[in-house]
Amino acid sequence: MPARYPAATLLTPFNDKMRYTDLCSVREPLVSVITPSLNHAKFLRATIESVAAQTFRNFEHIVIDGKSGDGTVEILKEYPHLNWTSEPDNGVLDAYQKALRLARGNYVIQCCVSDGFLAPNWFEKCVELLRREKDVSLVWALPQYMSEEGALLGVSYQDLLEDPPPQKEDFLPFWLATKFVLPEGNYCVRSNVLRENFPDQSAKDHYRIHCHLGFMYNFMTRGYSPLFVPEVVSYGRLHAGQRGQRLQALERPAFRKYIEDVQLYSKQMFRGEFNHVFRDGTSTVTSEVRELDKGRMRRQYWKYRLLRSRLLRTAPYSLLAKLRTKARGMFSSRTEKQSGPENPSH
Repeated sequence: MPARYPAATLLTPFNDKMRYTDLCSVREPLVSVITPSLNHAKFLRATIESVAAQTFRNFEHIVIDGKSGDGTVEILKEYPHLNWTSEPDNGVLDAYQKALRLARGNYVIQCCVSDGFLAPNWFEKCVELLRREKDVSLVWALPQYMSEEGALLGVSYQDLLEDPPPQKEDFLPFWLATKFVLPEGNYCVRSNVLRENFPDQSAKDHYRIHCHLGFMYNFMTRGYSPLFVPEVVSYGRLHAGQRGQRLQALERPAFRKYIEDVQLYSKQMFRGEFNHVFRDGTSTVTSEVRELDKGRMRRQYWKYRLLRSRLLRTAPYSLLAKLRTKARGMFSSRTEKQSGPENPSH
């Protein structure tokens, strides 16, 4: 089990802005951190501080605010190292597109207001891996939930620490089988790959609504490879008014459409309608999934479908208890039907 870093130990006191003078002098950032913002001033300082506390210092932090009216701008002005704007936008997709136009780094990390980082060396580790692994275009790890008050809660996808997903090209059949969405709050991606695959206004409706799903679909179907680091490195805060709650009626149908898109891609690939290609970090095609490979990949696909099923991932005693409860309910219902209603004359 990796070490967990309490968020409080990573935050610099708010009055110690002199610590960030080195970030003000960065002229050619290697990493660009993108933060969309809208009326979450309550959590803004904690997010900025968690980014600024990284051991890797050659980065820029871009905040795209949608004209917040809750004191966000006053807080942004406190941090001279930030590159920020505050103006009305057309939603989160528009905000990300503005940020991508400003980003100068070779690698991009996304971090929404209210989220942040627990591992102070995460940026450093991402840069090291992406420099070394030329066939990898994205590095990701696990996030941990945080309460609105700042208490650390459960780890997302904690089972992956003991049973990690396949790496690089082998991730494709895993993704086709599980439709897994990489945690957007910590992955570090090559900027050229992000720009190529991030949705724009011409994308399908459901990917304009939920742009991270669109990026995930494009990234995988165009043949790029991710690398998983089995550590807990970031937090995602649960709080009132967060995007997932506000836009649930829109984002749930968008997720169902994403599932349908992945299923269709899987069927068409295995039917031989096209050969999936793999690309390196420069977008160069490095290999192709041919007919001989599809048999092996199909077996992997069904293995992951089975191993990741809810049935097998439920503890045996819990599963047995559920089956017993269901059996008792079925037996009770059948008995009532057979006995019929009581006769009041008896």
